[in-house]
Amino acid sequence: MSDEATPGSDAVGYGNPPKHSQWKKGQSGNPRGRKKGSRGLKTDLHAELESKMTIRINGQQVTATTQQLMIKTLCARAASGDVKAIGMLTGLVMQVFGPEDRGTGPARLSPADEALLDQLIKERGAGMPDTADEASEGGDDGD
Repeated sequence: MSDEATPGSDAVGYGNPPKHSQWKKGQSGNPRGRKKGSRGLKTDLHAELESKMTIRINGQQVTATTQQLMIKTLCARAASGDVKAIGMLTGLVMQVFGPEDRGTGPARLSPADEALLDQLIKERGAGMPDTADEASEGGDDGD
């Protein structure tokens, strides 16, 4: 126990560097560090995608953000039959919108389809018990 350094002693060893090489109070461990205002990749990418650009499409000058122009170009290539562009655009649409339909609301059957479905339910469902009756009869098995 006498060989171990006490917290107030000047012993040097593992976990106890010499006092002259220890950080002073308030001194940073990385004095030069990252400069204030330096930007990362995410910030640079966002700024570049938001920057305005002018390009020529079918002889007309079009000014838009870089992001909009990239999407416009991807859509044009996909529409012209570029298989890679179709795959990329499909993946992008699935990632952004998801697999659900992008329609205005839930899909509705046409009146003719509804009538056909009702007729089919009447024909096939005539011999089958009603599901509401089944649920009320079969729900109390624990008695």
